[in-house]
Amino acid sequence: MNGSISFRCALSTLCFGSLLGGSTLAAGQREAVVFDVPAVVIAQPVNPQVVSAPTMGGRLLRLKIPVSTFISPEFAGAVSEYCIELDSTGQTMRVVDFWPKNETYSQYEGTVKVEASRHKDEQFNFSLAAAYPTVGQASARGEYRNQFEVQESYQRRPPMQTLTSSGTIRQGFGVMYKFRPGPVDVLEGAREIAVLVEVSPDWRADLLKVHMTAAGISGGASERPQLLGRSQLWITTYQEGDAEAAAQALAYVRQERSLRGLAASRQREIQQRSLPTIWHKVGAALEMVDSRIPADYLASVLFGPASPQFDRGTQRLPVDMRVAILDYWEARSQLMHLSQASAPSVKNAVAALDR
Repeated sequence: MNGSISFRCALSTLCFGSLLGGSTLAAGQREAVVFDVPAVVIAQPVNPQVVSAPTMGGRLLRLKIPVSTFISPEFAGAVSEYCIELDSTGQTMRVVDFWPKNETYSQYEGTVKVEASRHKDEQFNFSLAAAYPTVGQASARGEYRNQFEVQESYQRRPPMQTLTSSGTIRQGFGVMYKFRPGPVDVLEGAREIAVLVEVSPDWRADLLKVHMTAAGISGGASERPQLLGRSQLWITTYQEGDAEAAAQALAYVRQERSLRGLAASRQREIQQRSLPTIWHKVGAALEMVDSRIPADYLASVLFGPASPQFDRGTQRLPVDMRVAILDYWEARSQLMHLSQASAPSVKNAVAALDR
């Protein structure tokens, strides 16, 4: 009986390891690195007169985002790289600038002095009698020696290693950062990133998708780099001083948390609906049978497009879950509506093309 219970628990972990939209690590593998970002970030206006980068006539806003990383105390390996990506999925926020920029470091201070020397010693001995023994008894010996030494001294730049690299992605509607350990191996804690974006004149609020990964060596027998942690989250942002947009952003955050909480509390029932019999569990574990409810259904709901028809088997979810999903999509749509108004300059350009 105990063996049967253990077998069922193992199948449950295997089939529903990604139920709450988390990492796609191997089954049974715990995340060594966990990420976190704030749910709401205030977009601060920036005077365009102090920005040298070209703009398209929109407003400039600055977002300061603290990113926190936590390494599990049981982790015995080494983290080699963090990667953070910010994406304006609706292409409503164009990246103008970003911080931090590319950073490098070296173990040496200043330039490196290089000294090299070459020494050559040429020596030649000859004996005429040894070379021509038939030439009587006379003999002749000689010796030739030549020595020279060259010393060179010059300076060169010390070897550099990359500490931080960053750049735009998604054709300028996103930005990525990569952080690597430096001379002092500190990758845990909080670090701040900042983005300068351009939005339309009537932009009020928006959503930024954040994708964070950690890579390194797990500390086991294998020394090959592997995924140590992965998180995907939404950041809600609104214009500083806009109380109505702030209320809409907070309403979205509450709706998302409510959906996640309900999914966690109904996990056992959802699992039973997905794999109702032991044969379904065995078939799913052997990849012979698909789950009736996708294991990543929540990630699809949170980050995918709204689909009121509940495709891919999510129509089998409990009624209260389906209602919560519809409420979430409505809250997300209302917030995104505050970001998608067209700028007058864009309207004028389109009208000019139609003439």
